[in-house]
Amino acid sequence: MIPTGRLALLFLLGVPALVLARWLPGLGLLTVAYDAFLLVAMLLEARRLRRCIPSCERAVEPRLVLGAPNRIRVKLHNPTDRRLRVRVRDDLPASWTVLPEELEVELPPYARRELCYTAEPDRRGEIELGDVHLRVDGGAGLCTVPATIPAARKVRVYPDVLGPRRYELAARLGDLAYLGFRSIRRDGGGGEFEKLREYVAGDDFADIDWKATARRERPITRVYQKERSQQVLLCVDAGRMMATRLGAITKLDHAINAALLTAHVALRQGDRVGLVVFADDVRAFVPPRRGAGQYRRILDALYPVEPELTFVDFRRFFDFVRLRVPRRALIVVFSDLLDEAHAMPLCRHVGLVAPRHLPLCVTMRDDVVLSIATQTPESAEDAFRRVAAADLVAEEEALASHLAKRGVQMVEASAGELAVATVNRYLEIKRRGAL
Repeated sequence: MIPTGRLALLFLLGVPALVLARWLPGLGLLTVAYDAFLLVAMLLEARRLRRCIPSCERAVEPRLVLGAPNRIRVKLHNPTDRRLRVRVRDDLPASWTVLPEELEVELPPYARRELCYTAEPDRRGEIELGDVHLRVDGGAGLCTVPATIPAARKVRVYPDVLGPRRYELAARLGDLAYLGFRSIRRDGGGGEFEKLREYVAGDDFADIDWKATARRERPITRVYQKERSQQVLLCVDAGRMMATRLGAITKLDHAINAALLTAHVALRQGDRVGLVVFADDVRAFVPPRRGAGQYRRILDALYPVEPELTFVDFRRFFDFVRLRVPRRALIVVFSDLLDEAHAMPLCRHVGLVAPRHLPLCVTMRDDVVLSIATQTPESAEDAFRRVAAADLVAEEEALASHLAKRGVQMVEASAGELAVATVNRYLEIKRRGAL
């Protein structure tokens, strides 16, 4: 039971009578009786409210999306003949962004209401949600009664699965350019005819089967035998450098989002797609396969991954790839290569998989550093910062040049553009027939 501000105000109304009781003794007894009446009224209301706690149920999807507003519903039912005012606060992780943090509703007698709010998780994995907390206020407004509704449960927070859905929708609408994807023509079909599939961005118009398109009333592309031999291995660095936050989520989360979109596009292209998660050792491995079920296997392998506070063993990682993936593949390595101490081991050991495989390193550009390196200094401190930032940019350019000499391609983009940049490079490699 929690006294309200209204009750405190009513008690304060008796203070002048207590002051006057010095000269009018009868007022003192009247004030004591008044205060006792308020106290008894509060206790009686609290007793009634405890019998009027509404039923409450939280409705939440078993799978939530990282870094996106997820809709959560709270269902209330007033089983009594009294009008209630209810405030609802859900017990979610403190680091989540919840809007609004508290819900309030009037419940007429026997009424049902459904309230909604959004929650934006800031980390992946299996997360424990707590109970739902209510504060119930009756008509008199003398007190509120708190109540805890048992609602603890676990939910899974997955990476951004909305990216592939947006890609799918844009592909069906023929508007991939709106999302930043380049339409890339391939250098001819070649090979024997294998199958028909829906048109996707990058398909040559010469490969469209117009008869099948007319029958199915949507663009259909011929797929040739040469696509069967193409493999894509998505390799995600889960070491200490990937724990750095860029915006609301970590570098690892941005890399996972880019890897998932690349997997979705590659599987749509008919390629075999696999996954390796590595740090000081290999943490997860999904062998390359094709088909709709492969995306779910990759998603399930990625959702619980957290950055390890360890150094990355690139030699062990490349040895694993060399032994477990004997067929030629596009090796897409998502890592933080902006630190020379972290990047040089990759440069030394990438020869274990090249030239059998085609390595592609994907890293996130720090736009803040780039901005400082190009701005005009206005003070001595600004000049020192610009020199330091320019040195970092020069190191990045030297690293890219060093990797290129070893036959390693590189994609460098801001966190928000990483997924689109990776997919565009993948489509470009397919166009050139580099695999």
